[in-house]
Amino acid sequence: MKIVILQRRGIVDEGDFKKQLDTAVREMTGDLSATATFSSFTNQGWAMLSVEGEDAEVLVELLSRRFGLAEVEASKVEVHGNYRGVVKNVSTSGIVVDVGIERPKPTFINIKLTSLQAQLADGQKTSCRRIAECYCITPETPVSVRVTLISQDGIEGWLSDSQIARFYRLMRSGLERIQAFSCLPNQLEFAIRKAQLERDIAGVEQLSLTVQSTLCKYGTNAVGLIPRLGSVLRKSELQPFIPKRIQGECRAWLINDV
Repeated sequence: MKIVILQRRGIVDEGDFKKQLDTAVREMTGDLSATATFSSFTNQGWAMLSVEGEDAEVLVELLSRRFGLAEVEASKVEVHGNYRGVVKNVSTSGIVVDVGIERPKPTFINIKLTSLQAQLADGQKTSCRRIAECYCITPETPVSVRVTLISQDGIEGWLSDSQIARFYRLMRSGLERIQAFSCLPNQLEFAIRKAQLERDIAGVEQLSLTVQSTLCKYGTNAVGLIPRLGSVLRKSELQPFIPKRIQGECRAWLINDV
């Protein structure tokens, strides 16, 4: 069977992307009687895999949990449904999320600025640009959305409850992070060693094949580490996630709660 996963290479080298994908798939396959091999990229750049074998359905479920599956058919998207996707673009009026819809034509989910203000800024008239900066919402950021309206004019939604809960957990930790875009896991690992940042980094969370979240140790300033990482990761975009900044500009009520 053919499946489309919510992973695309962006500006990452195609060969490096395929190699990283193959490694991740082989780790998931383990002792299963199934295989998953790269087939092609869709018109919108998503990776398509060919899954075969007696345990194919089990492997597809594992792939879905790890990478997310694209909702290729618009007819399968439902109001109140929750879908994984990636941010396509950010504008003054809101953000656009791509969940993989390609048929009958590429269609995206629009999250209005007023929705973002309600969910991420306590209803304050904070600009979309500022909200996006505080929460590191930039093109290719993996997010989960809930569809609220489907009409001839398009699809609208909000960030899902699970996405809001994730942001809340990150803020409660109080630890700063560096979000690395267009960066493969092995590239980030090399950069951390090359820049001699092992003592400053508590761990790395893989948000997608090409988006990594680096957790700084307590008291470590993410902004201060970005130039050192950036000197190695010259093709990657690095953004700081700073809980105190969010508390001060978007969620003031959290100051006494974290």
